[in-house]
Amino acid sequence: MINKKNLIVFLSIIGLVIMSCDDEKDDTGPIVDLTVATVSSAPTLDGVGNDAAWNQADELVVTVGLDAAYSNSFGLVDVSLTAVQDGSNLYIKAVWADPSGTESIDKKLWSYDNGSWGQGGNEDRMFFFFDMGQNGTSGADCSTMCHVSEGMWTDTGIVDQWHWKAHRTAPIHRADDKYIDNNYTDSQGNVVEDGGQHGDSKTKGLYHDNKDGNGLPLYSGPVTGGHYLILPAGETADSYFTLFDASTADTTGTIPGYWLDENADGSRADVTAYSTFSSGTWTVEYSRALDTGNDDDVVFGSGDIEVTIAITDNSGGAHSGSAPFYIKF
Repeated sequence: MINKKNLIVFLSIIGLVIMSCDDEKDDTGPIVDLTVATVSSAPTLDGVGNDAAWNQADELVVTVGLDAAYSNSFGLVDVSLTAVQDGSNLYIKAVWADPSGTESIDKKLWSYDNGSWGQGGNEDRMFFFFDMGQNGTSGADCSTMCHVSEGMWTDTGIVDQWHWKAHRTAPIHRADDKYIDNNYTDSQGNVVEDGGQHGDSKTKGLYHDNKDGNGLPLYSGPVTGGHYLILPAGETADSYFTLFDASTADTTGTIPGYWLDENADGSRADVTAYSTFSSGTWTVEYSRALDTGNDDDVVFGSGDIEVTIAITDNSGGAHSGSAPFYIKF
């Protein structure tokens, strides 16, 4: 028979075991970082996001707009992130409900009104900021990278930026690969238009203003899908596109504000991005080499990297961003 003293000891041990089990459950709390799963076969990128490879990774849901330090232009928005790698490339899937529920894909669209051609409209966008270990204790934290009307800049060094744009990069399956640094003034000390934001090196750009020297459209067509001027690989702009002629132009129609180039090349074009918009939701699938060999790109795969994300809704500057988290390899 167990006496009273032994019973107390026995119950105490049971209590410690239960507490230990509870502690183990607490350790498996909500996912707070983006862990990259290794897959034998890379996902097929099509913007749909239902490839089996994504099921091998845990989903991280990041809420943008939680804190005034990261802006809150559209209310709280949950962005679902999943990441895998195959030893050569990193793949990230991002899914979010557009705050207005609309597909905004007509930045600076040309239209004719009151006797003249003018431009209007913007686009949906998404940003990734990756710490390259060069910005001191500030890292890739939007709240510590200076927000100004002219742009952003860092304290000391480079932060890698992926900038997906629903009109200017999505149709040619790219994200604009850029970086932010502390070089944000001209020789007279004036803040430049985009602050410390710069495009990576390039030989041919992703997109170009569709405007001539007289403030009119440069090219009128052919327009793809009613929204885009896309130069196919191997073609040249002046031979493929039709030059705009104000005397014969259809003033009841519209003309895209940019022409996009499938011949884009260089470090600025090394982020692939396939996207779809369905039932008010964007799905974007990104891929990039783990190590591009370019000085303006972060190297993936060797450790944890701090990340901040942001989205826009048919806007240029207004955005909602996230607090930093880590992508873990």
